[in-house]
Amino acid sequence: MQNNLKMMNRKILITGGTGLIGKNLSNYYENKNESILSIGSKYDLRNKSITDQLFADFKPNVVIHLAAKVGGIHANNTNKADFYSDNVLINTNIVNASSENNVEYFFGMGTGCAYPKILEGRMLNEADFLDGIPEVTNDAYAYAKRGLLVHLRAINEKSKIKYAYCIPANIYGPHDNFHVVNSHVVPGLIRRFVECVQKKQNTIDIWGNGEAKRDFLFIDDLISAIVLLVDNKFEGSINIATGLQTSIRHLAETIAELTDFKGQLNYDTNQPAGQKEREFNTDKVTKLNWKPKVDLKSGLLKTINWFKENQSKIRER
Repeated sequence: MQNNLKMMNRKILITGGTGLIGKNLSNYYENKNESILSIGSKYDLRNKSITDQLFADFKPNVVIHLAAKVGGIHANNTNKADFYSDNVLINTNIVNASSENNVEYFFGMGTGCAYPKILEGRMLNEADFLDGIPEVTNDAYAYAKRGLLVHLRAINEKSKIKYAYCIPANIYGPHDNFHVVNSHVVPGLIRRFVECVQKKQNTIDIWGNGEAKRDFLFIDDLISAIVLLVDNKFEGSINIATGLQTSIRHLAETIAELTDFKGQLNYDTNQPAGQKEREFNTDKVTKLNWKPKVDLKSGLLKTINWFKENQSKIRER
């Protein structure tokens, strides 16, 4: 890492500090010699006055914007209006406040599910991110997250704020949202497998036919990428992914093995499975000398153990 490129006297604002990414990133910075303010849902960033006061009080010169209303396929597909409006309000207020308060560097978090549906089966290149309609099950959320990139581009032309827009693979790990209905696939499956074993149940239902493929990225690897990008003030859109495709069937079977589940997996083809596959082009991040260090099985085991240790107090919404 080229530490000489770090800004001097950084004051870093992290939004979404209690979420999966924010909590782990805040933990990373905890013992660093940085001025950090990590905020969670205590601050309603949909409210412009609250957002403006936050910036006036802390006066950040770096913003790492992770706050968002997020969920899995079920949540995205059944609460589209809320996912769109909440995220548009949050993103608009944060970007405008950053511009008005002369923030020097802005790191924004996108989502891989916002890539166009038409690109299924093709390499996902950052330049194609806005070119086409996203998957219908999460289109409202996807358009709101795309809007963040459009806004950052426009602000950059006006005020020259340097920005990075991160498009990650499917992230998982400790401090994830393990809600029984609204979680993403990895924490959702981990919770169900662990609880089925505990309750001595013999079957688990899984949405889709198990053939959909995803790139699963352990949270520690994403954090190392974020730190690298922010320290080096990377500019533009960038995919962060392992470059490896894993089917939902293989994922489920691996979690079953790691949780000692001996029962039957029932694939429900009447339920949506989302995009068939997402293969990210990782040329940009690879050129920055970043590569993932945690393989899927090791990452899943760490996440399963964390869930078991924190089962009584896990974050769920």
